[in-house]
Amino acid sequence: MKNHSLKDKVALVSGSSMGIGKAIAIELAQRGAKVVLNGREEDKLGTAQEELSKKGYEVKAFVADVRLPDQCAYLVQETIRCFGQLDILVNNAGISSRGSLEEMSTSNFIMLMETNFNGSAYLSKYALDYLKKTRGHVVFINSAGGFRGMPYNSAYTASKLAQAALVDALRIEWYDYGIHVGIAHVGFTVNDPEKKILDVDGSWIYLPQRTNVNLASPHSVAKSVCDMINKRKKRITLTRLGVMANLIIRYLPILTEWIVWTNREKIKEEFTLIGGEKAYEKTSSAFLPKED
Repeated sequence: MKNHSLKDKVALVSGSSMGIGKAIAIELAQRGAKVVLNGREEDKLGTAQEELSKKGYEVKAFVADVRLPDQCAYLVQETIRCFGQLDILVNNAGISSRGSLEEMSTSNFIMLMETNFNGSAYLSKYALDYLKKTRGHVVFINSAGGFRGMPYNSAYTASKLAQAALVDALRIEWYDYGIHVGIAHVGFTVNDPEKKILDVDGSWIYLPQRTNVNLASPHSVAKSVCDMINKRKKRITLTRLGVMANLIIRYLPILTEWIVWTNREKIKEEFTLIGGEKAYEKTSSAFLPKED
């Protein structure tokens, strides 16, 4: 049975060519929404669009790098050109990295902050006028890494903490517009085999599937995110590990500090420096800004 709770809504989902983003796009479409997909790699984006189209969903797809303001503006404009409105913006585009501050390439910090923080801010800014008209939704796909800075994962957690601060600010700034601002703190999730992260030297590696923790499925994450949109909830935290981490960090900060300190070697070995096959070198043009 189809769920039409979002019938005729128009949703723009950044970073939706694979993984959680694609799962959210599919769930939105199943609930009756018209969906705009986005990604930086044309082949993967085309495959995702074909998959949704074959299911009979109304879908468009546009290549754009959310690190670049003009491409964010383009993405919103194309959504309006195709569907005439924007009801739901899902800021899902994001990248991850690994390694200590001492060893990490400075380009990693630039890439993560520009994508995870700046990209979601740009898209939200350009979507605002249209979301005002529909009293719509903007949802940020964050992480359990958005609760506090973590050793050997400082660039990623800093970018997610910055995004979480943006959400807190927008929730107040946009309250009088009637716009729902939500954040989903997603725990460890089954990742797409093609998912890449930045290695310590700035090159791209394929992220190995985690085996040391319980993993949520992209479908379960997507369902929770769409339920949050329907109910206009401010915040959700997914997976038992994520919920537990949130509670301890929020209410027992001294205990949190002790746990992280005493487990620093385990965190380094099991949760950040996890290896992976090289995808391509850091000079790959696929992820560099285009010059006019």
